[in-house]
Amino acid sequence: MIGALLGAGEVGYAGAAAVLLRAAYHVGGLGGAGLAFFALLFGGRLDAADAARLRRWAALAALLGILAGLGVLAAQVGTLTAGDTFLDAEVWGVVLASQAGASYALGWAGLLLVAALALGPRWTSAAAVGGVLACASHLLLGHTTQGEPRPLLACLLFVHLLVAAFWIGSLPPLAWAARRGGSAAARVVEDWARIAVLAVPVLVAAGLSLAWLLAGGPRELLASRYGWALMAKVALVAALLGLAAWHRYRLTPALAAGAPGAGRRLARSITAEAAIAILVLYAAAEMASTSPGNLPKRSSDRAAGM
Repeated sequence: MIGALLGAGEVGYAGAAAVLLRAAYHVGGLGGAGLAFFALLFGGRLDAADAARLRRWAALAALLGILAGLGVLAAQVGTLTAGDTFLDAEVWGVVLASQAGASYALGWAGLLLVAALALGPRWTSAAAVGGVLACASHLLLGHTTQGEPRPLLACLLFVHLLVAAFWIGSLPPLAWAARRGGSAAARVVEDWARIAVLAVPVLVAAGLSLAWLLAGGPRELLASRYGWALMAKVALVAALLGLAAWHRYRLTPALAAGAPGAGRRLARSITAEAAIAILVLYAAAEMASTSPGNLPKRSSDRAAGM
């Protein structure tokens, strides 16, 4: 029974709590990784108070990811024991030894490095490596482990996650910088936008390629819960792209020009962008709780990939 349930690397369990735990894992893991990436590229250019705040947020995001991951595995244990107990040592051993256990263990190792940012700027490079590990942990589990060609799917997912983490994790420090205003903050926002102009098309191309390879054509999308969740995710990402364009071409130039109230407006808009990004991660968690129509149907097809 246990072997069958763990066949794809993760126990198939349903319910809103499971989806919320996965969403929290994505928020903590990818958000923490992105904060580490931002700290590596721009941390030295932030106001001292904002730089310290970034390090605290990275540690808190890593803690959220670790606790949410433990919750996901605890839910697996509960499923395997039919809800009788969450403390069965033997079942915990089986879950931790599974592909799911390996994936979360790698993610936790990465997030511990991300949390080390709280110890000071000298840990920035190690935290960025931790962010890469946290993203790479998703390659051990999920829908891409079941599809073909496996190396291409893994590569697309890895690129998608790295760019998504950088984008999502950058939003809080960008909002802080914008709210402070001034020429230094404007230069940080402008330089970040130049990277985003190159990175976002890569994110979109990798995501659409994954969707096509995993879900198949329009008929498969409309016929599955995975497809509907994917379409919701695409719509939310489109909203993010619209806001990003508004920031790039209207609000950021106003901030650079020193227009009154420009920093506050940009900060509020970035905060709205962050809220939409959380919904994107929730949609990803919904996708993880079901199987694409293009993959073999198995009782254990619910996996925790993006």
